[in-house]
Amino acid sequence: MARKIEGKLTDHLMNLDPKSFQLATQVPFLEKAGRGALSKEILQTWLSQDRLYAQAYMRFASLLLANIRLPLKIASEDINEKLADLLVEALVNIRRELKFFEDVAGRWGLDLDVGVGVESEGVKRYREVFNEVGEGIERGVVGLLEGLVVLWGTEKCYLEAWRYAATFSPSSSELENDLDGGALRKEFIPNWTSGEFVGFVERIAGLVDGLWEGEGKEGREEGLGKVERLWRRVLDVERVFWPEV
Repeated sequence: MARKIEGKLTDHLMNLDPKSFQLATQVPFLEKAGRGALSKEILQTWLSQDRLYAQAYMRFASLLLANIRLPLKIASEDINEKLADLLVEALVNIRRELKFFEDVAGRWGLDLDVGVGVESEGVKRYREVFNEVGEGIERGVVGLLEGLVVLWGTEKCYLEAWRYAATFSPSSSELENDLDGGALRKEFIPNWTSGEFVGFVERIAGLVDGLWEGEGKEGREEGLGKVERLWRRVLDVERVFWPEV
């Protein structure tokens, strides 16, 4: 029997497997980051991997953008126009993020070239998901909805992970005692929990839900299992994305 859900797809996915979401976004690495207890060596090694993730993300978002079918005339309320705007924003954001990494690394003496040529298991798995889904969309065997679910999933996990880290952060007056010198709690965590980032993640969620509604009853019944599997896959990848400390 085909299954169906009531309400928004993103709400359904968030309630699908709370334990796996917790394991993906609440790990000792993040707690130590929030407490200022990550050494500069651990931080710069992880940042070098996060940069590789960002580069893979950029290609994925580009594939999504390249496969949007825009209307012949500009129509601001058309969901494909909104998708195009959002994906352009995603690409601008990730380019800015990469520049931000370099700027902060320079100010705080972090070496982002640590372990060049070596990918963590988390980066490898994210690259696999991005390539499989993005190239599947390019070949016409995967839909844009699935692509947006992956995009939203990785951004939602990232946001909530750093929100979790922020709950452990003591007063800013103690930053000078941080093992990394203060880069995480002064610059990175505020950036990754900012209102701007929250708004961006919420806009992706809105478009995921809009695409879901546009699928129609039959399409939703056939596609539910696909998006659920992708959501669980993102959670599995995110869980190993964070290094053990």
